Amino acid sequence: MSKFFIGIDLGGTNIKLALVDAKSKILEQTEIPTSSKAPAKTVINEIMAAIKKFKKYKNVYAIGVGVAGDVDYASGTVRFSPNLPKWRNVKVKAAIERLSGKKVFVDNDANTAALGAFWLDAKGKPQNLICLTLGTGVGGGIIINKSLYRGSSNTAGEIGHMTIDYAGHKCNCGNRGCIETHIGANYLARRASMTPKELYASAAAGNKTAKALWQDAGQKLGIAIANILNILNPDIIVLCGGISQAGKFVTVPMEAEIKSRAFKSAARACKIIVSKYTSKLGVVGAAMLAQNK
Repeated sequence: MSKFFIGIDLGGTNIKLALVDAKSKILEQTEIPTSSKAPAKTVINEIMAAIKKFKKYKNVYAIGVGVAGDVDYASGTVRFSPNLPKWRNVKVKAAIERLSGKKVFVDNDANTAALGAFWLDAKGKPQNLICLTLGTGVGGGIIINKSLYRGSSNTAGEIGHMTIDYAGHKCNCGNRGCIETHIGANYLARRASMTPKELYASAAAGNKTAKALWQDAGQKLGIAIANILNILNPDIIVLCGGISQAGKFVTVPMEAEIKSRAFKSAARACKIIVSKYTSKLGVVGAAMLAQNK
């Protein structure tokens, strides 16, 4: 019998849910609004009601959940999520296993995005992959030898909080000079006094100030990627999220910095791409957690 998996991408505004086969193909999918201010029990019950409507639900082998924030993968506990203010040390794995009777895996959403990129963009082929989620903030997922690397406390992959300017902008994490403060959408919007979409349109229209802001963001991203190349030497780096759609305004300065800073052998060995599946990475990656224990 074919194995099926359910992926849950638990966002602050919406929850994406999909039933996926063993080759990462979405067979059924739906989306529900997130009751972000409700207790965790309410949200979990809403998720259960939605996934039980899938036609192949009875044939599901396991369920995976991706959540933004501090997640203990080993216990399946969401210690903290910025999108879910009432969630503190919520034992999501235990709750959904009790209600579903199925195996459940819970991880940080950047890790599930990395798994999604591994299966969708890279077709499950590379040994070593890094995924950078360039959205409201900056997240990261690390796959080494085809397995997610989580670190000793399950917090590995916080690439967005790599310091690239010790006296730089203050970050929400409490540090200064994190890469997130240079290319995260919230920080870009604050500096530009407009949304990233508006900033892109302004740059495309020839505005020099807008181009300069993208130039700076791309340079800082390139510095971060050069560090990643020199330290981890991956086969492929996948960029995803809204900011990754800024095209040449980011990629040209990014590539210039990589060329000037990364070891040539590491740079030559790595392919850097923008994901074609940004909107699906989280939900498919969550579903594939059971395939990548």
